[in-house]
Amino acid sequence: MTGVKKGVVLGLWVATLVAVFVVARVTAPPESTSAIDDFGTALRAALAEKDGVDRAERTASLLQRLDSENVPEAAATYSRMINILDEHDIRPFALAWARFDPAAALDHAISWPFQDKQKMGAGAVIEGWAMKDPTAAREAYEEIRERLPGLGEDMFVGLLAGWLYSGKDGLDEFLAGLSRQQRDTAITKVAARLMRIGGPEAMMSWADSIVRNAAYEKRFKRLVFRRGIRMVGRWYPERAAAWAMEHAGQDYAIDAPRIVAGLWGRHAGLIAMQWVRDHPDEETHELAVREAFRTWFMSDPKGAVAWLESETPTAFHDPAIIFYAKDLNDRDPETAIGWCERIHDSDERLRCLRLAAAAWYQRDAVAAETWLQQSPLDEEARRFARTPPEQAQAVKRKVRPGQPPSF
Repeated sequence: MTGVKKGVVLGLWVATLVAVFVVARVTAPPESTSAIDDFGTALRAALAEKDGVDRAERTASLLQRLDSENVPEAAATYSRMINILDEHDIRPFALAWARFDPAAALDHAISWPFQDKQKMGAGAVIEGWAMKDPTAAREAYEEIRERLPGLGEDMFVGLLAGWLYSGKDGLDEFLAGLSRQQRDTAITKVAARLMRIGGPEAMMSWADSIVRNAAYEKRFKRLVFRRGIRMVGRWYPERAAAWAMEHAGQDYAIDAPRIVAGLWGRHAGLIAMQWVRDHPDEETHELAVREAFRTWFMSDPKGAVAWLESETPTAFHDPAIIFYAKDLNDRDPETAIGWCERIHDSDERLRCLRLAAAAWYQRDAVAAETWLQQSPLDEEARRFARTPPEQAQAVKRKVRPGQPPSF
């Protein structure tokens, strides 16, 4: 991470998580256990608190004071109760212990008899460890993953979170070097946590630093930008649209117009469609128009259709018309025919008519046949329309690749 970005992440992290004692005190030594004669008994009582909020508050207050002297009592208490504790109880303890002795905390967590508890504890320890020393945490993660692969995923997520929160260098290079499957997961996790702690600006700053770095390969950049634009667009479509425009024409941003248009179309279809129309890269229009109309239609079908009916059809509208015509096929294929006829692209128009005619023929063969006789479809397409769906599928299965079907 760059110095500027490192400062942003650290500042946002502390400001947002100040209520979480471990994060607030990750670099400070634990307080003494003065005024607590029996730490284990006090911790047991706190964990037995009925009210979840009060339980969290009491437990956190005690764990603020966890140190090398009282940790044996705490560890014994957690071990006795481990089968009845959940993640909200286990993670604070593991994080608190990781502040001053992460190696011992990790060994203890993986000694618990239940794998689901091991996952919770090990993942939290690695997160706390990575906040202070991501290199050592990574080494520990890789060693445990080899011995206990069942814990790998939770520890991996903890490593990513702690490394991100630490603000220390190396995380981006670590992501770039992961396997394809791990990298997809890791990018999502990192982007989500940045979005949560710093909002869209922090997440976009991180993504920009990667896509503008010539050292990273195109697929990595594309994954980062695609995940980022989707996250921003879900909550802030206007900001995502502006961000997509900043990167228009770049290989890694080729999916951005489609993603933004689809997310924006759910809430403001007319605005989304106008944005696509104004986008300078016309090669992206087809997919973006279809996606904007699809999500608009799914959330507000009357509004989407009203817009389509009010427009003078152009090539720009083809993807929306094709989508709408296909939607009409099952319930009103005759009307679908009318929409197909408005499509500018001749190949797409004939393809649309062919499918609509087949659907119409199954509902009203007489009316469909009358239309077929004067339609622009060739004889092969007319035979297709007259063929029962199950027979058409059987023929398709018998046809060799590249061989035209015969009806």
